[in-house]
Order: sequence, then C-alpha cells, then structure tokens
Amino acid sequence: MLKLATLVDNAGEPLAESRYRDPALLASLGYNALALYETTSLSGIEGPQAIASLEMRRWVEHEFDVVTRNIERAREAGLEVYIFYDLLSLPVDLMQRDAAQLCCRNRPGVLCPGSEMAMDRTIKALEAQLRRWPDVAGVALRFGDNDAGRFPHLVGNEIYLPHCPRCSHLSRADRVIQIARRFYQSVVETLDRRLILRAWNVRPGGMHDTPDLARRIAEGLPGDVEDDRLVLSFKFTETDFWRYQAWNPSSLSVGRRPVIYELQCQREFEGKGGIANWQPPLWLEGCPESRNGEQPAGLRNVRDRVNLAGLWAWVRGGGWGGPFLARETWVDANVCAVPLLADRPEISLEELADGWITSHLGIDNPQQVKAISQALFHSEEHIRKAFYIGPHARSRKSAWHPNGDWIQDDLLDVQAAWRIIQRLPEGQLDQVISEKAEAANRLSDDRSRIHRTLDDGHRKIIEPMVNSLIYGESFYEALRELLSGLVCYRRHQRHPDDGLKDACRRHLLAAQAHWNHHTQRHASLPGAATAFREIGFWELSQDILARLG
Repeated sequence: MLKLATLVDNAGEPLAESRYRDPALLASLGYNALALYETTSLSGIEGPQAIASLEMRRWVEHEFDVVTRNIERAREAGLEVYIFYDLLSLPVDLMQRDAAQLCCRNRPGVLCPGSEMAMDRTIKALEAQLRRWPDVAGVALRFGDNDAGRFPHLVGNEIYLPHCPRCSHLSRADRVIQIARRFYQSVVETLDRRLILRAWNVRPGGMHDTPDLARRIAEGLPGDVEDDRLVLSFKFTETDFWRYQAWNPSSLSVGRRPVIYELQCQREFEGKGGIANWQPPLWLEGCPESRNGEQPAGLRNVRDRVNLAGLWAWVRGGGWGGPFLARETWVDANVCAVPLLADRPEISLEELADGWITSHLGIDNPQQVKAISQALFHSEEHIRKAFYIGPHARSRKSAWHPNGDWIQDDLLDVQAAWRIIQRLPEGQLDQVISEKAEAANRLSDDRSRIHRTLDDGHRKIIEPMVNSLIYGESFYEALRELLSGLVCYRRHQRHPDDGLKDACRRHLLAAQAHWNHHTQRHASLPGAATAFREIGFWELSQDILARLG
C-alpha cells in the first residue's frame, strides 16, 4: 500500500516552514514515499543547458541540485521518491525556435497536443531526468492542469483546452490515452519506474469529474489492468477539495485499474489549518451534507469497489496565498491520520483522535484530551457552516464551486457574498444567518472548553491552540454579522422597514468591529495564522450604512 506525502510550494511564494520537510519525520509517521512537487519547475527540461538566459540557467541548476539533495535525504530515510511532471511543458527558448512545429496553429505560445515534436521533446526531457536520478521510483504526471507555465523559463498548458487544425480531431479520451501510452512505454517499459497518472482537471469536463470519460480512458490504457506500475490518482472529492461533494465518482468507473486517492491536510478553501479542521471523518465516511439526496460515501464504503493502491497526503500546501501558519498543530492531526487509515481503514475515529492527542501532542490529562477531541469532531460542522453558504451550495446543479468563490484562500470577497444573498429565495435567508451563528457559537464553546483545561504542564502546547480558536472565532463573528447585515439590507430594499434598517446598521457596525479585532489583534496572538484579507468589505458596508442614513 502506497502511503505518499507531498508538500506543494507555489511559484513566487516563500517556502513554508514545515517540520514535514524532514523525510525522516514522514517515515516515522508511517509514510513510505515522497512526491517532490519542486520538480514541476523542471518539467520539459533535459538539463540546465536547455535554458538560454544565464540568470535563469543558474536558477535551474540550483533547482536540479535541490532536487538531488532532497532525493538523497528521502532515500536515506527509507522513502521511495516520485517526481511531479506537468504536461505539456517545454523551455520558452525551445518553443520560440520551433513554434510552428510545437504550438497550435495560429496560437503561438500554446503547446499543441497533436504535435509529435512537442510530445517527443517532453518525453526526452523526462527520460533525461530519470537517468539523472536513478533512485527515483516513478513519476506523477499531470495533464489537466499546469503550474509549470507559471515559471518565466517555461511555457506550459493542459492538454484538454487547445483546439487547432492539428489537434481538434483528438477527443478528450484520445488525448489522455495518447499521452498515457507514450509515457507508459518510456517510464514503465523502458526505464522500469512507476507511472502515476493524475486525473485532475482544473475545469469541468475532464477525466477527474466525468465518469464516462474516465471509463473510456481506463479501457484504452496500456498494460495489464491490475498492474500497479500504472496508477490512476484522484482527489477524493468529486471536483476540488470542497465540501458538498460526493466521493469521486470517476474513480469508481475505472474497473480494476489501481487507484490512489489524494487527501488535502491543509484545506485551501477552508482556512488552511489556521482553524481546527479535522478531515478523517470525511475521508472515512464521506461528506454528510448532500446536494441532491445522495448517500454519503467514504473509504469504508468504496475500498472494496476499487483496486486501492494507496493514499496520497498533501501534508502542506494547495491553493495560493494565505493564511500562513505559525504552527502546524491542527494540520498535524490530519497528516498523522493518513498512514493509519491506509493500514487500518476500520479504525474508529475516537481512537484516531485520542491517539493523536496522547501520542503526538503528549497530553494525557483526561479533561484536556476530551476537550481537544471534541474540538476535532466539532470542526467538521463549523467549518462547513462558516466557509459555505449552505442554501447556495445545496442548490447548485454542478459540483464545482459550491462556495460561490466568496472565500478563496485568505481572501473574503464581500461582493460575491452579496450576489449570493441577492439571488437566494426569501425562505432560505434565515438559514444563512443561523448557520453562521451556529458556527461562531460552536467554535466559541470549543475554545472555552479547551481554555478551562489550561495548566502550567501543557501551556506551551494548549495556549497556542486556544489562540488559534480565538482567531477563528473573531473571523466567524465577522462573517455572522456581515451576512446578517446583508440579509437585513436585502429585505429592507424590498420591503422598507425601520426595524430592518436598525438591525442592518447594528450588524454591519458589529461586523466592522469584529473584522478589526481579527485583523489587528487576534492574528498577532502566539500560534495564530495570518489574518484573512478582504475585498469590498469596507466599501460595501460603508456604502450601505450611508444609504441607510
């Protein structure tokens, strides 16, 4: 069973300080493999000599050296190593020299999935990397998204999107099957490494979120059906790492092809671990909320329906920007769980929670164990009610963007929230208010319960946890008052009423006060993450207050 860990570091962002950068620690937690995301910046590059710019060549040389050292450290810790590789990706200099052969016709800068030269050059580059690093066990190949193109020395794009006279005849299934066969021949048959095909697509209609397409692709893949030298990787969610998601249905349509599930320990759309957000209940049992009445399903339900090859933890990273963590405590509860779930999917959630608190936090006081355990179990509910607008999420026909993008990373988009409020039926508006109040109350109760157990023996561990909940509580309170104010304003617009006007003014002023507490005070508490940011918060709230008079 593959128990794979990876840290996602985004281009242009500073590296997050993380104890998970130590492969020996990952091995001690039960992981047996490490996927190096940093090789994304080397996708399509045979070696530094492929880069013309001296400055960029030096940077690429440094990246090759970093990867070499990381491979050595991982192997010393007993971990297998996999490298990320993005398709299609090539050096800018090469693309500019042979644009007519490499790029879509009439679309310079877009690599063509129908170009034999583009495919040959990117395979040749990967083979050169695998020969450079003989200890690498395999490749995680991504084709429905592309981060390599974010780097100035590379051009890159997904394989689904381009359409030109040369590639328009290729169906979506043809595109994936073509690259799978070519890379299987190179990586598996020639170089004897494992190939992990990441089904993920960044927009709807790809292998990851379209079961029929996944089935057709699986039928066209090379090699023996159950041979785990070719593994299909799916995020466990139907689309991205959101709530209001079914267990990935495409992963259930590929027959006996080996499957690995990707699990995000630092949820990018839900505060990134700055607030307690325990994932094992969702991984094991599925999301309890439903959009269309479907029964929740998790690993316990689906493990016998797939040829499960392993679990893949994003131990840190995902998304862009903040919040940036001061401590990894809440993330750690998820990271430590993944290898245990891979080995013992029948484990009880209570055993998992208490084991983490006693073994990894070193806390054995029964009151403290109970208080922290309750905070873990309650997080599933308050995260959903705080970061999503339930009536909106449940009403969507598509599983994509159930949060309406009103919170992304650490950015609160108040205009997006206002658009959602304006579109909801009147009968659902009270649910918006109540769910935000319930989230704030739940987090406040958990914070108070843990705070009451503080003692000098475990103060260094528990006090930062309490501070992180204070930080989260002020954010939730700002959301509660903001959305309550917007609901009152919508109702006042349609049926003017002095009581609604007064309530709207009161809520918006309270939202501003809570926002100030969150950004100017609570985010600076020891152990708290960086503050959430806003777009349109002050402009919209002040405009409404001015209109109310």
